[in-house]
Amino acid sequence: MSQVMLAILYQDVPGFPVGTVVQSIQVDLKGPGTFSQTVPEGTGTVTFHDLDPGTYSYGIAALDASGAVLGTPLSGSFDIPVPTTITLSLPSQATATVS
Repeated sequence: MSQVMLAILYQDVPGFPVGTVVQSIQVDLKGPGTFSQTVPEGTGTVTFHDLDPGTYSYGIAALDASGAVLGTPLSGSFDIPVPTTITLSLPSQATATVS
């Protein structure tokens, strides 16, 4: 199982009607599983835990108070590789007590 952190950068985009406000950021992740988080506007990182290996795609969108998407959502993808080795805890030392 892996952890993935998406870093979100922001930029000013002109042309929205006066009074338009970004209420939240919606982050969707699809791959071997489907995950979603809604975070406050301005959040710089979103972390997903316990992800299985595979190819994932993500979408990130700014939402107004009614849930409407503002601007063009971001999208991308990444791979979590299947591990080729694992770590085992094996006996490394023993002591004997004689009574």
